[in-house]
Amino acid sequence: MIIDPHCHSRFTRGCDLDPRILVKRAPALGLDGICFTEMNTIDAAAELHALGKGAPVKVFVGMELSTDRGHYLCFFPDPEAVPDPVQMWGSNHERPWPVRETLEAVRRLGGVVVAAHPYDKDTPPAPGDFIRSLKDQLTAVEGYNARRKPHANNQATDAAEAMHLPTIAGSDCRGDIAELGKASTAFEAPIENERELCAALASGRCWPVIFGGAPAGLAAVPGVATPGPANRHVRRKHR
Repeated sequence: MIIDPHCHSRFTRGCDLDPRILVKRAPALGLDGICFTEMNTIDAAAELHALGKGAPVKVFVGMELSTDRGHYLCFFPDPEAVPDPVQMWGSNHERPWPVRETLEAVRRLGGVVVAAHPYDKDTPPAPGDFIRSLKDQLTAVEGYNARRKPHANNQATDAAEAMHLPTIAGSDCRGDIAELGKASTAFEAPIENERELCAALASGRCWPVIFGGAPAGLAAVPGVATPGPANRHVRRKHR
């Protein structure tokens, strides 16, 4: 099952994309699902879930959190039951949310955490190698983000390998509908809801899919090109 786990819509400040258009477009790109990870908010979870009813793709809801040490994709078993971040930690306009406290709260809510584009210096504050100190709080690393530079993605993949964490890929779609699906993640088994998504990420049975291609060892999607050598993936080493 192929899911783009990092998408934004009009519920993210500065993004004008209509989520209905993303859902409608996804099947033509070979996607089986998309996950809306709006920036610093999860208030629209019920509305976004409603778009998935009767849709040809699965619609999931997560959240991208901005902290004092980078951005993190957070996924919850029941996103509609998760309080909005402002309710939990107050406004972050004057003081960014502290990363360790924030990620601990996500974990207490049953969530899983993925470091998002951690080496992208164009999106400060990029945590870089600091994510290695967060190993016990991370479930995976976004090793390929379609909006980021190759060297930043390579560094993220190297960090995931060093921490023995799985690597995922996401489009980070936010400016143009054409960005959707340029990077996505293949999961070994079908996923019906966020609880199963969290479990799949935690198990490490997932692989990056770049520009529609599947990594070696994964069944190819009909009509989709084979990935090039830049498409690297990590299989989690089970503990």
